[in-house]
Amino acid sequence: MNSVILLVDVASVRRDSWKSVLQSHNYEVFTAEGGGSALRECLQLRPDLVLVHDTLPDVDCFELCRRMKANPRNHQTPVVLIKPSSDPVNVAPRRTADAADFCGVCSSFAEALNHVQAFLQLDTHIDERAKSVLLSLARSIEAKNPLMNGHSDRVVNYATQLGRSLYLQEEDLQELRIACLLHDVGKVAVPDEILLKPGALNAEETQIVRQHPVIGESICAPLKSLRRVLPVIRHHHERMDGSGYPDGLRGQEIPLMARILQIADIYDALITDRPYRHALSSEDALETLNREAGYGWLDASLVWKFSQTCRYGEYVPATGRSMLAFHYA
Repeated sequence: MNSVILLVDVASVRRDSWKSVLQSHNYEVFTAEGGGSALRECLQLRPDLVLVHDTLPDVDCFELCRRMKANPRNHQTPVVLIKPSSDPVNVAPRRTADAADFCGVCSSFAEALNHVQAFLQLDTHIDERAKSVLLSLARSIEAKNPLMNGHSDRVVNYATQLGRSLYLQEEDLQELRIACLLHDVGKVAVPDEILLKPGALNAEETQIVRQHPVIGESICAPLKSLRRVLPVIRHHHERMDGSGYPDGLRGQEIPLMARILQIADIYDALITDRPYRHALSSEDALETLNREAGYGWLDASLVWKFSQTCRYGEYVPATGRSMLAFHYA
């Protein structure tokens, strides 16, 4: 995945030149013309690094940085100030800003690239270590219940096979794998007496469990390497008819990878023994998926493709005991 850089400068030949240089080094570059658009783009893109030219017409560059850092999601985003070589850095306003506001100052392409490479290398190292912690946290949640152990790994297998049958690119498949491993990390906030309850959940308990996609998104949000999987984590319990949660998205509003993960997630839940029911056979589970697609809950085209993959593809699970139940969250 290429690093994302937000280049903040007025529209000009100079900005186009900086953008071309950065793109030639395989960075994904987005631009903003002023303070307002920079703040909007920073929140939406969550870039790995921001380059700010000290010539903005509507805001002082130090003030812009303070506004960016005011959002917790951007607090750790490195910001590099680009100033003309003849214009020394004004130290006074810098001292009034947070020490982490501006991580560097440069006046040339070469100097900027050195800053970019240094900061992105450090940011990537920190991000990867944090991601490893989150993956361990997700596995610890599964480990609480022996019957759930290995659930996410199996979901990875099913979802990846379905993704390959849809000709997803390898980068997309890798993001799908990460999303599968982290899709239930929000259940860390669900009390054990609810998470491990052997019977049906009551209305209050169900509402608590249904918060886990939003909590999972919030837990993963600070990591820039996970920004593309956040919608998958948040929306893997939406339904095609809008009756799902947390946002009631409909049809194509639901991200494709979230629809893929959902099918794999439900399938594994159905073919696995749970305290409240026995496992379904593969055929019974596929029939259940097709029935729910008929209700308007699941993407019918993906369910059909998944059924074909299970029947004729690599991942055909062992037959379990058939007993219909719909208690998966």
